[in-house]
Amino acid sequence: MGFPAALRAQTENLSVTERNALQGFNDTIDRLADDFVIASLIIAEPERILYSVLGHAALRLQCPTYGMDYIFSYESEGVSGKIFRFLINDLKMGMCAVTLDDYLQPYKNAGRGVKEYTLHLPPEVKSELWRMCDERLAEGMNLEYDPVKRGCAISIVHSVEDAINSANRMTGKHYRLDYEPWGEKGKRTIREIFYENAAKGWGLFWCMTIVAGKYVDSPDLPMKEKLISPRELADRWRHASIGGTPLIKGEGFVLAPSETQYGAELLSPLIFAILILILAIISCFIKGPYLDIPLLAAYAVFSLLITYLVLFPSLPNSDWNWLIIPFNILPIIFWHWRRYWAPWYAGLLLLWSIVMIGEFFFGHILVDWPHILLTLAFCLVLLKQWHPSRPTKA
Repeated sequence: MGFPAALRAQTENLSVTERNALQGFNDTIDRLADDFVIASLIIAEPERILYSVLGHAALRLQCPTYGMDYIFSYESEGVSGKIFRFLINDLKMGMCAVTLDDYLQPYKNAGRGVKEYTLHLPPEVKSELWRMCDERLAEGMNLEYDPVKRGCAISIVHSVEDAINSANRMTGKHYRLDYEPWGEKGKRTIREIFYENAAKGWGLFWCMTIVAGKYVDSPDLPMKEKLISPRELADRWRHASIGGTPLIKGEGFVLAPSETQYGAELLSPLIFAILILILAIISCFIKGPYLDIPLLAAYAVFSLLITYLVLFPSLPNSDWNWLIIPFNILPIIFWHWRRYWAPWYAGLLLLWSIVMIGEFFFGHILVDWPHILLTLAFCLVLLKQWHPSRPTKA
C-alpha cells in the first residue's frame, strides 16, 4: 500500500494506526511491512506439447495476515481441438488466479518440476503488483493470443515493471530493476532463445514452423523483450537487483519434484525428416511415381500452410517466414510446366539449404535441421520429376 508523493513526507514519522487512518483503514495492520505481501516467481519445467515447450512462469502472491495465497498466471485457451481457430488468431488469453494446490496438481500428475523463487521487492511494489493482477484478472480472457509478445514470462516482466513504475508515482521514490549485463547472450534473437530453451520434439518443430517474422529474428530488441523463456527469466532475475537488494536470493524452493525423463522420441521431427530424405533418395532409383505421389502431396499440404501464414498473416509474428522460399504454392500452380523451371528451382533450394546450414554453424538459427532436410528431399523429388519430362531428341 503506497501513498501519494505529496503525503509521503507527512507520513514517514506517523504510527501504523495514523498511516492507516489517512487511507481509510481503522486497524493496526502494517500494510507497509515487508511480509504483508509475499511475492514469488513460479517456474514450471518445459514439456514437448506445442503450448508448453518453454515451460511456464507465474506469480505467487500471499498475504499471511488475511490468509490469502493465489497463483496469478497468464493463460490462453487450449490449442488442442482448436487448430482452425488458432490459425485465424481467434484464441484469447488473459490473467487467471487459482490456489497453489490447484495450480500444482496438473504438473504433479505430469511429473513436471515446479520451483518457487521469492521476489525481494519493496512493500509498495508488491502491493501495487497485487492490485494490478486483480485488475487484469477482472478484465477476463480478452487479449489476443500472442505466444511471443504476451507469453507467460514476458507478461510477468511487464507486470513487475508496471508495478515498480506505479509505486514510484505514488511514493515519489525511484525504484528501478537493474540487470547485470547479458553479454553475448544478449545478441541472440527470440527464435534462437526459443530454440535453445524449448523441449525438443514436435511441439518445437511446429513452433519453429509457425512462429516467424522480423520481430522474432531481430537481434536488436531490448533485453527485457527477449525474456520469453521462463527458465532464463529466473536466471536473469537471480542476477538483478532493486534498490541495491538482489531480486532473487538462492536457488529457489521445489514445489513439485521433477519426475519426467524425456528419452528419445520413437519418431522425432529429425528422424522423420531423415526418413523422408531417404525415401526421396530411393525414389530417384525407381521409375514409377509410387513414392513421389505421397511425398509431393505432403509437400503441397505443408506449402499451403506456409503460404497462408505469409500471405494472410492473421497469426502474430507471421509477416515473414524463411520457409516460404522452399515451401510455397508456386510449384503446385506451375507444376505442368516443370520441365522449364524445375532444375533452376532445385538449384535455388540447394543454395537455400547450404545458406541455412552455414547459418547454423555460425550460431545464427533461422530454421532448424528437420526443415532443411525436408527441403533437400523435395529438391531430389523435383529433379526426378523433371528428368523424364525433358523433350527427347527425334
